[in-house]
Amino acid sequence: MSKIGILVASSNNNLKLGLKLQELALSQNHETELINLVDLRLPLYSTIEEQENGIPENALTLASKILALNAFIIVAPEYNGVMPPVLNNAMAWTSRATKDWRDAFNEKIVALATHSGGGGAKGLQAMRIMFQHLGSNILAREILTTYEKPLNEETAISMINNLAKLSKA
Repeated sequence: MSKIGILVASSNNNLKLGLKLQELALSQNHETELINLVDLRLPLYSTIEEQENGIPENALTLASKILALNAFIIVAPEYNGVMPPVLNNAMAWTSRATKDWRDAFNEKIVALATHSGGGGAKGLQAMRIMFQHLGSNILAREILTTYEKPLNEETAISMINNLAKLSKA
């Protein structure tokens, strides 16, 4: 059985969504690991930061965890029509913490989810572009919840089971 990683880029509603997705995955007997990227408190990536201070230990640990996963769900809010800076920054550090910049993501099966106070679709699109560029295989179906549109648990379970099925080695 493949472990499903749940990478969350929020401390609020998207964290709640990530925890709910973890609960649903566990109810389907899937092993999970939830990683809140906010908690890592990674410095802003730049080549100067990397040259002066090296790759942070938290980035190396994150890269190791992602390398060990065959599948993950990215749960992040939409910020100004794209993904939140904490997600982009964590993925930048992860790509620098591996031998090849795509190692942690290439051929991994990825699902995308967001809780948005606004539209959310542009944030999902930005995440899709980034993870496709990194070599991931993105599920076509996404989860987009809002204050008015709660999570459809049947849809989430179906997506989780698809993720697990497609990621079996």
